[in-house]
Amino acid sequence: MQHAVVEAGLLFAVLALPTAWTAFVTPWAAFGWWSLAGSLLAPVVVGLLSPTRPLLSTLLAAVLWCACMVSRKALPEVGVLPFALALATSGYLAGVRSPGTRPALLGFGAVAVGAAAAVPLLTSDSGATFVAVAGVLLLGVVPWLVGRYRRQYRELVRAGWERAEHLEREQRIVAEQARLRERARLAGDMHDLLGHELGLVALRIGALELAPDLAERHRTAAGEARSAVTAAADRLAEIVGLLRGTHPSPDRPGEDVADLVERSRASGVAVELRVTGDRGQVPPLVRRTAYRVVQEALTNAVKHAPGRPVTVSVDHLPGETRVSVTNGRPPVAAPPAAGGRYGLVGLAERVRLVGGAFDAGWRGEEFAVSAVLPHGDARPGPEREPAERSESALRLDEARQRVRRSLVTAVTAGVLVTLGVVATTIAFVVYDAATSVLRPADFDQLHVGQPRSEVEPVLPPRTRVDQSPVPEPARPAGAACRYYGADADPFAGRMRLLRLCFRDDRLVAKDRVGPAEVGSTTG
Repeated sequence: MQHAVVEAGLLFAVLALPTAWTAFVTPWAAFGWWSLAGSLLAPVVVGLLSPTRPLLSTLLAAVLWCACMVSRKALPEVGVLPFALALATSGYLAGVRSPGTRPALLGFGAVAVGAAAAVPLLTSDSGATFVAVAGVLLLGVVPWLVGRYRRQYRELVRAGWERAEHLEREQRIVAEQARLRERARLAGDMHDLLGHELGLVALRIGALELAPDLAERHRTAAGEARSAVTAAADRLAEIVGLLRGTHPSPDRPGEDVADLVERSRASGVAVELRVTGDRGQVPPLVRRTAYRVVQEALTNAVKHAPGRPVTVSVDHLPGETRVSVTNGRPPVAAPPAAGGRYGLVGLAERVRLVGGAFDAGWRGEEFAVSAVLPHGDARPGPEREPAERSESALRLDEARQRVRRSLVTAVTAGVLVTLGVVATTIAFVVYDAATSVLRPADFDQLHVGQPRSEVEPVLPPRTRVDQSPVPEPARPAGAACRYYGADADPFAGRMRLLRLCFRDDRLVAKDRVGPAEVGSTTG
C-alpha cells in the first residue's frame, strides 16, 4: 500500500510539471483556476488509478485527451501536453502491468470509435477529430504495445531462468549419483583386495590351529582369531553389498588394461596401447583405478567419436602411474549420446579418493582423459570446488542484459514515435496552411454582392479553420462564413485570416481577421 501511494505521488508530480511551469510563466489573469483544474485533471487520474487500475487509468486518460481536443478553444491556456504525457505514461504502465490483451484492445477501439463519432458533433474544427483519434492510437496504443512487449519479455526471461535452475539441480543430482556409484565400485575393489588378503590370513591361522605341537591355550586363541577374521570378511562383504545396491560393477575380475584393450579391438575399435615401466611394483588399488580410467575413456570414445582411432598410454613411474587416453574428433558431428559425461564425473571422484589428479577435455583436435595415480598412501585429495558462477547464473546475467537492451529499445521507440507524431503534425499543419491560402490579389478583386458561382473559382480547396480563434467583426445576420489563410506560413505567430460570408449564394461580407486588420466590407 505504501509503495502504491509513493508511486501515485511521483506520477502526479512528474505529469504535473508542464502545468506548473505554464502557471509559473503565465499571468494569473490569463490562466484562471478553471484552466489549472483542467490541466491537472489528467495527472490526478493517472496518479490515483495507474498503480492499482492501470488499464482503467489509460482509458480515462484517452477520454480526457479527446475532451481536451473538444475544449481547447474554450480553454486555450490548458494546452495538450499534460494530457499527452498522461496518456503515453499510463498506456506504457498498462502494457507492463495488465495480463490480458483483449480488454485493452476493446477499450482503445471503443475510445477511438467514440472520438471519431463524438468530436465532429461537439466541434466544427475538422482537424480536432484527426488529432483526437491519432492521439489515442499513437499516444495510447503504441506505448501500450511497448509495455506489453517488455512484460512478455520479462516473463520469458523469468521462465527460462527457472527452467535453467531446475535443469542445473537435476544435473547436480545426477553427478552426485555418478560419484556415489564410483565410490561403491571402489568399495567393491577394496573388498576384492581385502577379502583375498583376509582369506589368506584365515587360512594361515587355520593351519596354525591344526599344528600338532601347539599348546591347547594357543590353539584356542588361534581358533578365536580365525573366527574373528572370517567374521570380519563376512561383514565387509555385507557392507560392500549394501553400497553396490542394484548397480553391479562392470569390471571383470582379474582383467587388466591389456585384456581390456584386446577386448575392445575384438569389438572393432582401433586402439593402440603403450605401456612402460614395471607393472608388478604397482599397488592393486592403483591398478584397478587405472583400469577404470581406461575403461571409461574407451566407452566415451566409442559413444562420442565412433570410428576414430584411440591411443592408450600407461606409464608406471617410480612412485606414481600416469594414464592417458586420447581420440580425435569425429569427421561428422555425432549426435549427442546418452549419459551426459557423468561417467567422467564419477571417474574424477574415484581418482580423487585414491589421492590422484584427473583431467578430461579437448586439447586441440584431440579429446584427452588423463590421470596421475600415486603409489603411496591413498589419501583422498580435496573435493572439487563448484564453479565460481553457475551456468544458470551466467545465463541470468545475459538475460538481464537483454532486458536492459529492451528498455533502451522501448525508450528509443518512444522517442521515435514522438518524433513521428511531431513530424506528422507539422506536415499536416504545413499542408493545411498551403492548401487554404486565398491570394490577397484575388481577395481584393472580390466585391460584396458577387454571386457564389463567380467567387468559387478563385477560392482554395480548403478553409484554414472553421471558427476564428481571434476576435473578428460581427457576422452578418443569417450568413455562413468561411475562413481562409492570408499567407502560407503556419508558424508566423497569431493567425491572419480572410473571412468571406455568404447568404443566399451571394457574398455579403469580406473581412481581414487578426493582427494588422485592414477593415471590413459588408453589404
